[in-house]
Amino acid sequence: MPLTTAIIIFFAINVCGYNGVDKEADEIMKILAITSCPNGIAHTYMAQEKLEQAAERMGVEIKVETQGGVGTENKLTTEEIKEADGIIIAADRQVDLTRFDGKYLVNESVREGIHNPEQLIQRIIKKEASIHHEQYDADANQRTQSENKKGLQVIYQHLMNGVSFMVPFIVVGGLLMAIALTIGGKPSAEGLVIPEDSIWKSVENIGSLSFKFMVPILAGYIAVSIADKPGLVPGMIGGAIAADGSFYGSDAGAGFLGGIVAGFLAGYIAKWIKNIKTPKAMAPIMPIIIIPIISSLIVGLIFIFCYWCTNFKYILKG
Repeated sequence: MPLTTAIIIFFAINVCGYNGVDKEADEIMKILAITSCPNGIAHTYMAQEKLEQAAERMGVEIKVETQGGVGTENKLTTEEIKEADGIIIAADRQVDLTRFDGKYLVNESVREGIHNPEQLIQRIIKKEASIHHEQYDADANQRTQSENKKGLQVIYQHLMNGVSFMVPFIVVGGLLMAIALTIGGKPSAEGLVIPEDSIWKSVENIGSLSFKFMVPILAGYIAVSIADKPGLVPGMIGGAIAADGSFYGSDAGAGFLGGIVAGFLAGYIAKWIKNIKTPKAMAPIMPIIIIPIISSLIVGLIFIFCYWCTNFKYILKG
């Protein structure tokens, strides 16, 4: 009996016990990732592919959510986030981090996801990433991302957010005008001209209208990247004023450069107003009434009455 007991104990410790520890040691790490680039076309999916390939080589389980031009694909679920060992953000656009509270988080540009995916994964494996703590206030998400992306990279991220929403208007407008001119254009002394009574003139007008949205959309979504939704209205109004020179005595308008200025101006003004402490009773109307109205007035009046605005056309001409 003593010998039999000893044999049973030996097998229990060295076989069963060993296997249990080995299983825990060999448990596959689960990592989640989000990739997003300004245009949501190429780099978003290149980063996804590189991260997946690196994870396979390193024996790590990974799921990548892409926030591309067609919207969010392969969306991360609440259960997956709960079970994940860490989160990788490889994006040049603002990403909502509120769902990753308490998780190891690596927040880098999409370029890092393409060129250094192994390093990003290693930071999660070695727990060299910081733990994300959601602070449950209006600017917590933006502050967290700004801590990881500083200086020119933050400016670039805001600018590219505006560009990403502007590009479809350029594509639609350009293609519609090109199609109208190619099919409906008639040769003349001045080149191809579309007759006024042709249906293709209407197609050209639709394309031209699409172009008119470019600067307001650019400015509006730069402001959204900075101040979230309250920045949209002042940004678009500022962009529209920048594009229409009649507001400040210019024949040409301030164009894209003016739209960029309007977007950053509107965004930071709206963000400044958001940070002002107000009575709790005003909280529901702040983002939909107070902030947009005050921000729009400030941005609009700056563009209309500032000296540099009235001389913007000379700046553009050099």
